[in-house]
Parts: sequence; structure tokens; C-alpha cells
Amino acid sequence: MIKQDEIQLVADIRPEAEPYDPTARADARRRLTRTIYLSEAAANGSRPRRRFFTVAVAGAMAGALALAVAAATTQIQRNDPAGVVAAPTGTSPRGVVSLKLSKVSAEEVLDKAANAATDELRPRDDQFIVVETQSMNGVESGGGVDQEGKRQPETHWLYRSKRTIWQPADNSRDVVVKEEHLDPLPYPGWPIPQEAYRDRGKTEVFPVTSCGTPTPTHYTALKRLPTDPERMRDWLYNGSGDQRRTDEEAWSLVGELLEETYMPPAQRAALFKAAAGIPGVTVMENVEDAAGRVGIAAGRPGELGIRTDLIFDSKTYELLGERGVVVDAEAAKAPVGSLVASTAQLKISVADSAPDVDRDFEESACPS
Repeated sequence: MIKQDEIQLVADIRPEAEPYDPTARADARRRLTRTIYLSEAAANGSRPRRRFFTVAVAGAMAGALALAVAAATTQIQRNDPAGVVAAPTGTSPRGVVSLKLSKVSAEEVLDKAANAATDELRPRDDQFIVVETQSMNGVESGGGVDQEGKRQPETHWLYRSKRTIWQPADNSRDVVVKEEHLDPLPYPGWPIPQEAYRDRGKTEVFPVTSCGTPTPTHYTALKRLPTDPERMRDWLYNGSGDQRRTDEEAWSLVGELLEETYMPPAQRAALFKAAAGIPGVTVMENVEDAAGRVGIAAGRPGELGIRTDLIFDSKTYELLGERGVVVDAEAAKAPVGSLVASTAQLKISVADSAPDVDRDFEESACPS
């Protein structure tokens, strides 16, 4: 994962830089687009940081790196001129959602989700898993010092997009992402900066290279994961690294394994049953995904003061999407209950090929 000090270093060197050349833009996308792969740190057993939440973007890199922020929702309406968010159904006018817990247990919800994991796609190694999503994600920019010693103002906003992802089943080729940049929304309590509108209305097709990251989020690796819940739980906490993951990290990893990819039903059932045993997971009802579908959610507080919820259809217990809700105002820099991230997984299918990428992004060599 790109660290904030590395981003700021580039911003300090070239504070007035124009947008990246094609190779650099592709590399920025590859590093920040958390579509299919966990961070290298997570793969090595240390703290995973979900792409689902705030991504830091600094100085001159803001425009190019904002392109890489995966997200978006169509359920939350466009903000009005005053910057007030029109909230989804069941929320207050300021986009604050209920944090009232359900009497239903997390074990019951996740066990039903496990039993519902019966669909089956059987892609060949030379085919692609195609995932269509809507989502919304927090972006943070500025806050550093430019080469003249002036501190740049800190800004926050909610980036939105519609995405279709073609992921090679055997991970032998680049992932291809088609992304439509939608109107941004204000991060709760912050005005929308002008840079947030830079790519509004654009639709781009670009590659994301795995660069040999060993994290098993492509199909042929996911189908090698345990199908026994106890073994899956052990894998969530221990993986292949020497450092045991915390409960927070294990829950984050559950979401990573389900996000914009396809996990075979046997492994998915084991994952949900294993997740039911993670301490601190609770349930909320009448929760909306990014497409406005209402379901029941199992979630747990995590990094940055945000609770990560997995949303399931309340009748079929099919996974609908995820959301991020503020539970720590100081850490998240937003009021408690604010909806700051939302996704909807709309369709998963198999294709024989992926579309050609835009010319600007044809070069996607792994960084040295």
C-alpha cells in the first residue's frame, strides 16, 4: 500500500504537476484500486487496510490517484447547492443511519448466509469472472506541506462510481476495470472540493495488475481455500504468515475475500460459518446497500472509527453488498452514524474475454 509520506513526497517535489503520463497513471491505479487484491501487508500477515474506506490523496497526485479510488452508489442522491446530502430511505436528512442492534444473533444470520451459498459458476482457467457493482468511498486529500512551506488544506469527499470488473479466473492476466465516474458527495461535515469533480462524467477502461501478490482472491486460488469452517477460521487468523491476525483484521479479511470477486459456494459457506465466531460481530436490520436494496447486516467496528457491515437479503440471505458507518467521530472525522461507504454487488457472470483497455492505460508493468 502507498503510504501517506510517499504520496506527500511526490506532491512536494511537483506541487504544480499536470496529470500523470499513461504509465504513471496506470501504476497509480494499480496501487490504489483495491478491487481484487489485499494489500501486500495483509498477505504477509499484518494489518489489512480495506479499499472500502478512506484513501489518502495528496497535492499534485490527487487527480490521478482519485481515479484509482474504487467505489460508488446511485442510491444516495446528488447533493444540493448547499452541500446537504439527500439521505437514503430510512436515514435522517443528514445521511445518519440507525445504529440500533437487532435481537437476531450474528451466528444466526451468517449461518443462514452459509446455507444460502448454493449458486455455482464453473469458469475455465482461460475465462473471466465478471462482477458489476455500485459503490461509494471516502477520499482524503491535502493536509501536507508544499515545497514553499505552505500547508495545504485538508479535504474530504465521497467518491462514487459504477464499475464492471473482468477478473481472469487463473490470475494469468491483468484485471480489466470499466469505471464510470459519478457525481461526488460531501463527506459528512466537509464541503466538496473542486478536485472531486475532475473526472465526473468520464467512463474509462483500465488494467489492474496483481504483480504476483499471493493473496488468494482470484477464482482458482479461492477454490483452494478450506471448505471446513474450523480450518477456514484458522486460515482467517493465521493465513500463511507468522503473525496471528486480530479479530478486527480477520473480519476485514472476510470482506476482502467477498469484494468484487467470486468465491465458490463451498468456500463461501465455510467463510460465513467461520466469520460467525469472530467476537464483536453484531446485527442490524433494515439496512440498505448502494442500490437501495434493503436487507439485514452483520458488522463489526474496525479501523478509522468505521463499522464494516456485510449486507444480506433478509429472505434469501444472498450477499447484497457492504457499507461503512461511523462509530467513532474523532477517528472517522464525521458524526457517529454517518454513512461514509456503501457498495452493491449487482451481478456476477463468466465471459470468454475482456474489453480492450483505453490507450492511456495500456502500459501496466509492475513497479520495480
